[in-house]
Amino acid sequence: ICEICGSDEDDPNILLCDCCDKGFHLQCLRPALERVPEGNWFCDKCILSTGNEFGFEEGEEYDLSKFQEFQDELALEDHIEREFWRLVESQAEPVEVEYGADIHSSTYGSAFPHVEKHPLEPYAKDGWNLNNLPIAPGSLLRYIKSDIAGMTQPWIYVGMVFSTFAWHKEDHYTYSVNYHHWGDTKTWYGVPAEDDEKLEKAMKEAAPDLFEQQPDVMYQLVTLMSPGRLKKSGVRTYVCDQRPNEFVVTCPRSYHSGFNHGFNLNEAVNFGLPDWLADGSICVDRYKTLHKLPVFSHDELLMTIFTYEKSPRVSRWSV
Repeated sequence: ICEICGSDEDDPNILLCDCCDKGFHLQCLRPALERVPEGNWFCDKCILSTGNEFGFEEGEEYDLSKFQEFQDELALEDHIEREFWRLVESQAEPVEVEYGADIHSSTYGSAFPHVEKHPLEPYAKDGWNLNNLPIAPGSLLRYIKSDIAGMTQPWIYVGMVFSTFAWHKEDHYTYSVNYHHWGDTKTWYGVPAEDDEKLEKAMKEAAPDLFEQQPDVMYQLVTLMSPGRLKKSGVRTYVCDQRPNEFVVTCPRSYHSGFNHGFNLNEAVNFGLPDWLADGSICVDRYKTLHKLPVFSHDELLMTIFTYEKSPRVSRWSV
């Protein structure tokens, strides 16, 4: 039904608003339209009602030199990202960088306070402290009986420009959380779990001999393919820039990769919510196919959860 004239005749010429889904005859609009426009179209009412969501708001105060520094930093990030992927796809310009990756916080210390060493520090008991998150109420990894470096105990990462983490999923397809303590930007790329097989197919088509010789190559953290090439293969790919004091959370079974823009320090750990259980089982089956050893016993974890966990939310996901 046309919202202007009230008639439902001439349906092929009714245009639907992409916000409210209400219909309008092309000829009833002012000005009238000759054909359905390409892309999204919004009626006047929806445009006016969302006016407060756009525009200007108060920002930080800068002098001219600080404003120029801020602008130059953003321009530099774009340049570094373009140069990174140019080097990745170039066969004639080998580049070697170093990455302080998978550093055990239990050996070298966490950048978050430990409640044992800092009992009066309020943040030492906070749920977002990565020393606490894996064993916090709601995380099923708290039922694992031993400490696992990188999963239930955080790992430290010290980056330099172009240091990279290749496309991969987390161990046992768990959730992960990464915190940027200080330093230069870390750029992340992510692919939804629903597109994981599409990504693997694109990789296999690009390097079939490699996958034939090493079927578990996607678990070796050595494969890179640009977001542009993945999108051409129909793989939904997203990007985010992580800066100091920001968290990045990855979801179960989702592929992710990225690189560092310069010197920085991050810390990461895993956790498991009830909805992860099904993905964890899928991962164990995949490990069996590839003859890959699991990090922990998924069956033992399930038995422990069923024995001690009384939450109906967990029971629903474990059926």
